[in-house]
Amino acid sequence: MSPAEPVRRCRWQDGPRLVLFGRGVVADAAEALGSGYALLTTPRAGAVAPAVVAAAGSVHEVPSGFVDEIAGDLRESVSSELIVAPGGGRVIDVSKALVAAGAGARAAAIPTTLSAAEMTGIHRHARGVPAETPRVRPLIVINDPALSASQPIEELAASTLNALGHAVEGPLTPLANPVAT
Repeated sequence: MSPAEPVRRCRWQDGPRLVLFGRGVVADAAEALGSGYALLTTPRAGAVAPAVVAAAGSVHEVPSGFVDEIAGDLRESVSSELIVAPGGGRVIDVSKALVAAGAGARAAAIPTTLSAAEMTGIHRHARGVPAETPRVRPLIVINDPALSASQPIEELAASTLNALGHAVEGPLTPLANPVAT
């Protein structure tokens, strides 16, 4: 593929999990997500996906801090069949922690960084949730490369290095699989 060619859109149904990838797929969010969901986001992430914000039943801003503490603080106020998280690793991990804690049945992720949190079941638990509670991964992933690379340049550089680190270490872990490798 030459640099002038657009990234082709991809729809991957992996069992119960739906992954939409490619430029502009965020425009397909309404079809994949429906409406009335609980939305976890930051001001920057919400600004790059306004239609996703508009379809939410409730909107919860995710502050800076530690995933376990933020998720613990949000457990009382977030409850929905679907918890949607446009944002970076912290926001997506909070959504996974809330679903693991029983605040929702499914998590959906719309990454706005290169964290790869949308693809894993790795996250901290919400404060007060027992360590043996099963972890979850988003069952809907809407990954638009333009959104994933939408951070300010200094933050994008750090996010890029983090993504490269994950790419190198991923095939070396006990959780490695042929697709990711």
